[in-house]
Amino acid sequence: MSPVIAAASARPPVASPLVAVPSPPRPIVLRDLFGPGELFRTDISHAVYHADRSCVSSTGLKKIATQSPAHYRDYLDGGPLKETLAMFLGTAIHARVLEPNEFHSRYVVAPISDKRTTEWKEFVIANADRTPLTAVQMEIIDGIAHRVSQHQSASSLLMSGWKEVTMIWQDEETGIWLKIRPDCLCVDFDTGICMDLKSTDDASPNEFARSCVKYNYDISAAMYLDGLRAVLKRDFDFAFLAAEKERPFEVALYGAPEEMLLRGQRRYREALRLVADCTRRNHWPGYQPDGDYEILNWPRFAL
Repeated sequence: MSPVIAAASARPPVASPLVAVPSPPRPIVLRDLFGPGELFRTDISHAVYHADRSCVSSTGLKKIATQSPAHYRDYLDGGPLKETLAMFLGTAIHARVLEPNEFHSRYVVAPISDKRTTEWKEFVIANADRTPLTAVQMEIIDGIAHRVSQHQSASSLLMSGWKEVTMIWQDEETGIWLKIRPDCLCVDFDTGICMDLKSTDDASPNEFARSCVKYNYDISAAMYLDGLRAVLKRDFDFAFLAAEKERPFEVALYGAPEEMLLRGQRRYREALRLVADCTRRNHWPGYQPDGDYEILNWPRFAL
């Protein structure tokens, strides 16, 4: 062996520089933000509320009610929620109608609409603290806000109501903690009114009723009314403010009928019991946990 090779082999190995591995962010626990006996707060942000998985929401219950425990488990574990264009626009509409004083600090209209261009990317970087909107999106948002302001009942409720209040409570039957965040809560009546703003393609009575079925709004409505009764110790009516996303941006205010609330009550209670059972057994099955074979239930409308 040459002297050079021998000297090299005698040197101690050089340790690789240590790279600090960042700790994963601590999950948000909504209950930690509430004081003893405190069940509602007005200062919880939209982002914090939706990032929390320690309390069960109507969004989570819809996953287990309409899909499977496996989908709900993935949601609990922080599985990404795909934000569709409709969801993105709906969030911006909520901000404009419910929190108009904060809207322009959160959103900005881009002078270009093609997101593939260098100009768009440069604009996004220059406005990193705000969410960019296209001019077309802003037209829809402003059009809905204007129509809402012209609707006597809806505008009166928005003017007098509490906006985006976060509430938590523990379900007596299952022991599970739940959460709600009413868009607008009016308490200045013998029976309060909980109003939920929904952007939609068609706000006519029949078509919006179909949307309520399609998107399981009955589960949300029933759960919200139970939560309000548990937290505020009083009864509320539930109302939808339906707002169309196309010109002329018509809006309509609808009360939730009794049959809708009864159906929602049954479904949300069944979903909550399923959550409790799966949690107890730590078992979150999918559609066919035993690998079964089954015949599809063919829809009646296609007969």
